[in-house]
Amino acid sequence: MVTFILGFGNWANCSRGIEIDRNVIKGDERRGRSIHANAAMLLDPYLKNTCLSDLAGGSAVFYDTKVKLEKV
Repeated sequence: MVTFILGFGNWANCSRGIEIDRNVIKGDERRGRSIHANAAMLLDPYLKNTCLSDLAGGSAVFYDTKVKLEKV
């Protein structure tokens, strides 16, 4: 079994600076250190670019993705 806490992985949002109207907004590199498990979730075979959806609950299906762990 593999578990993850949803919500702590922010996928590097605001980890690098961004320029808006010639103003640089400094990023925070700490935000780029976390992970988000969405990239490992099973894709919907029909939609192709999104994870499976729980039509009754209106959320992503978090429990049906199988993973293989490899020692690195």
